[in-house]
Amino acid sequence: MTAPRDAIAPIVLGHNAFFGVDHLSSQRGSEREAHFSDLRRVLEVVEAAHAAGAGGLMMSTHERAAPICDLVTQSPRLRDSLRIYPLLPYAQKYVTRSNEVGMVNVVLEMLSGTSLTDKLNLLWQGSKAALTKDVNAVLAAVMQVELKAFRRLNTHAVFLHDTLTDLALALGLREVFEFYLEEIPRVVPGAHGAFTTKNLPHFLETFAQWGVPRPLVMTHFNKAGYHMNPDREACERAAAAHPVSVLAMGSLASGYLQPEEAYSYLATVRNIEGVVVGVSRQAHIDQTFAAIKRYMPRS
Repeated sequence: MTAPRDAIAPIVLGHNAFFGVDHLSSQRGSEREAHFSDLRRVLEVVEAAHAAGAGGLMMSTHERAAPICDLVTQSPRLRDSLRIYPLLPYAQKYVTRSNEVGMVNVVLEMLSGTSLTDKLNLLWQGSKAALTKDVNAVLAAVMQVELKAFRRLNTHAVFLHDTLTDLALALGLREVFEFYLEEIPRVVPGAHGAFTTKNLPHFLETFAQWGVPRPLVMTHFNKAGYHMNPDREACERAAAAHPVSVLAMGSLASGYLQPEEAYSYLATVRNIEGVVVGVSRQAHIDQTFAAIKRYMPRS
């Protein structure tokens, strides 16, 4: 299923502040994680951002995602009008928990909230994966578990984490991408498959060779070139040369850039359909969203 060109909301609220992710300061990240441990504060920011113009919410499949989804579901206004963009999977969760309790217990935790039918289905898919080394079977099992909380919401597109996207690209696993695009609408009806990458030129060149239709891609784009591989200029050329809908992340370079400078730059890059940005307070919402609206035409 080919995603429509307007599948990406112009302004998407990011999850980093809610989950304590800060690429420049671990202390600041820990402080935000503690602050947003009270999920009512998360809801306050989501509601304020939505009122200010955010049409979407990006959330990784973090353990806090399910209760946040519950809160959004309980708000008719948010449930009906806010597009949800899950990021799958939350890789750090599996690494951390497997170190703490072992991989077997991680699997048992994953299955704890599923029905008997789902458990048997996942057991079959997991067994198939173990016997055949079928990457798609593993991916299907992860989708079934991690996307359960998002099925009640207006889930518009599901982004595959860059760790899996870029690994599958490096190995030339075209069938993984084709399977993902076909499977997402089955798991979450109405949703589109989308991808996250840290190497946009390679991603787009490979998709062009494979003849895959216009993809939805989340990738870093910022004036500082932060996390842009191989460099900013190559990413700009790739975005202009290929049919693609880009959701720009890292637009403020983890706080290095001011909103005016950041979004006046993004306005010069072709095929950027939206911006995902994390905010944690009203003043930040006002300043950041005002700059996006000023410079990004679709917003």
